[in-house]
Amino acid sequence: MKTSFDCGIALAAILCANMAGNAAQAAENEGGKPSNDWSFMLGGGGMYAPDYEGSNDYKLLPIPIVEVSWRDRARLTTKGGPGILVTPFATDAVKVDLGLRYDMGRKESSNNALKGLGNLDGGAVGVVRLGYEMGPVGLGLEVARDLGGDRDGLVATAEAEYSIRLFGDRTRLNVSPHLTWADDHYMSNSFGITAAQSARSVRRFARYDAGAGFKDVGVAVGVGYAMTDSIQAMSRLGYSRMLGDAADSPLVKQEGSTDQFSAFVGLSYRW
Repeated sequence: MKTSFDCGIALAAILCANMAGNAAQAAENEGGKPSNDWSFMLGGGGMYAPDYEGSNDYKLLPIPIVEVSWRDRARLTTKGGPGILVTPFATDAVKVDLGLRYDMGRKESSNNALKGLGNLDGGAVGVVRLGYEMGPVGLGLEVARDLGGDRDGLVATAEAEYSIRLFGDRTRLNVSPHLTWADDHYMSNSFGITAAQSARSVRRFARYDAGAGFKDVGVAVGVGYAMTDSIQAMSRLGYSRMLGDAADSPLVKQEGSTDQFSAFVGLSYRW
């Protein structure tokens, strides 16, 4: 989950949709349904989130939830942006995903603070994910590298998740902290201001160099409810704090906010 997504919105969409998928899988397992080679999920919802990464202006965005999965080994999905993921290795505790997704970029027309800075064109992003589960606790690391588009950088996100089931196991509560690091290219293209951009900027931003470092830290709290074995309702509240050179960027410090909030509600059907 289109309006152009920034990285923060994309991450929030991943968390929301993963929560829905986990709740759906739990319901199927508990219901004793026979597993099929193919599974499908279709749904949608709305997210209230910043209109660019670091903004203090918010928009209500439609979030589609579409997934086609084959034996839990290959997935065509809209989670975090349209893409495809394959799972070459998985055990009861460890899982490795490889994939490609599409980053939607950033449009200068989406906020007056961006006018004069030019667009960040979208492009393909290569993704490697490593996950480890220990009962109710899950640990994960995602490394995403731009293969096209204007961000042209690498982002690594470390996540943890604690999940508990409530009310007859149909309700699942998740608490998910995360920490994100980005390289020079991503930080410079997303938060830096070049001399040319400074001259064109409607806000007359000073030239600013943004280097590699931790970009943000945050936490999300989500609730998924299995209304039936197939229909899932979900909601999520998220908060992240911009860090380092991202927090000091004129786009954040002057025109935006280091405090980033998001809220999501949605519904999905799985078969």
